[in-house]
Amino acid sequence: MTATPLDLAAYRRRIGLDGDAPPTLATLARLLDLHASAIAFENIDVLAGRIPSLDIDALERKLVRRPRGGYCFEQNVLFRAALRALGFEVAGLEARARAGVPGDALTGRTHMALRVRVDGRDWLADVGFGGLAPTTPVALAEGHVARDRVARYRVSAADADLMLQVRTGDAWNDLYRIVPSQPEDVDYEVGNWYVATHPQAMLRNNLLMGIATPAGRLTLLNRTLTQRTADRIHQSTLRTRADFGRVLADDFRLGVDPSELDAVMAIVERHDGEATSAPALTTPRAAVGPTGPAPAPHA
Repeated sequence: MTATPLDLAAYRRRIGLDGDAPPTLATLARLLDLHASAIAFENIDVLAGRIPSLDIDALERKLVRRPRGGYCFEQNVLFRAALRALGFEVAGLEARARAGVPGDALTGRTHMALRVRVDGRDWLADVGFGGLAPTTPVALAEGHVARDRVARYRVSAADADLMLQVRTGDAWNDLYRIVPSQPEDVDYEVGNWYVATHPQAMLRNNLLMGIATPAGRLTLLNRTLTQRTADRIHQSTLRTRADFGRVLADDFRLGVDPSELDAVMAIVERHDGEATSAPALTTPRAAVGPTGPAPAPHA
């Protein structure tokens, strides 16, 4: 991971950031919303057999100039660089994903998020948890509830850790568990390599995409396209290569070449074959999303 300076002007154009951007809480909230609305969460490189680079120049080429998106390490390394360039005090966090995971299962520290200090108070900032990442800052302290256009979020104590939770119906559901250690960039390199190469890693075996929209969130899990607002979920199924090409270009605003679209189709068609050969499940495996049971794109 190199320390190449970020081209802040190009990043600002990419997310549509105009005018002054002092290091305030209001600016942080604006940046989170703009970034999540402009740069999609996606794992196409992993499906194509590539390990994404976390070097700033590589992230600029892919997420800023191409345009493409990325998963948590790519998204939050880029966002951290942008925040620092704008004068924010920011540090990396590492977390264990809990969305869609059985309560007794132990997960690795394979999610990256950010801690941003504004006026002496710490805030969680995360543009890399797929369709479940809050698009507003969340105080890293108990007793504070934050709301974006889709859901309410809070941080609660979990032994020595902190748990990010989302409100679903009448209950708070766990998203990820933030550990108190201070990770180094090499720790993110290890996590990045693991989630991109482990044969059982979720991102190696599923197409996962997410982007914020004016009304809420749009996510894609393999063939299932889900549109969420604060009070509604609408799902549809993508059936053809042309469907995927159109949705990736128009809805997720990605520049995907034919070989990358090949990788997308290969994974969804593999799932088609597995569904045909496997016995039916009485209860589908799903995670709790902001407005009800829903798949949980994340990394």
